[in-house]
Amino acid sequence: MKNVKAALFASLIPLSLLALSGCSEQEANKAESEVESKMEQAEQKTKETMDDAQEKSEDAWNETKETSEDAWNKTKEEAQEAGDYAEEKADQAGDYIDDSIITTRVKAVIFEDDNLNSMNISVETNNGIVQLSGFVESDADIDTAENLASTVEGVKDIENDLQVKK
Repeated sequence: MKNVKAALFASLIPLSLLALSGCSEQEANKAESEVESKMEQAEQKTKETMDDAQEKSEDAWNETKETSEDAWNKTKEEAQEAGDYAEEKADQAGDYIDDSIITTRVKAVIFEDDNLNSMNISVETNNGIVQLSGFVESDADIDTAENLASTVEGVKDIENDLQVKK
C-alpha cells in the first residue's frame, strides 16, 4: 500500500512541475487529464492489492483454523488413548492385587484348619480362579481344602489338583 502511494506521489511531482513552468492551458489540461488517469490507475491498483491482501489473509486464517482444529482433535484422541491405557493398566494392577489377596486368604483358611497339612498344599490364583496342588493324606482332605477355598470372597472357581500321598 505504501509503494502504491509513493508511486502516485512520485508521478504527481513531475506533472505539477510541468504545469507550473508556464505551459499553455492546453498542456495544463493534458497534464491534469494524465494526473487524473494516473490517480484512477493508482486507485484501481490499490483496490486490487487490498482485495488480494484480504483474500490471502482469509486463506491464511482458514488454514490456521483448520490446522488448529486438527491439532486439537489429535491431542484429544491421544489424551483419550492415554486415559484408556492408564485405566487398563490400573485394572490389570487391581486384578493382580485381587488375585494375590485371594491367594493369601485361601492359604490362611487352609493353614487355620488343624486337620490339613498346609505345608504340602500350593495355592495360585489367576483372574479369581484358584488352583490347588500338592499332596494331602486322604480324599477327605482334598474335599476339605476345596470347601475351605470356596469360602474365600472373590473365588470364582477352583481347579483342584490335590493328590493323596501314597
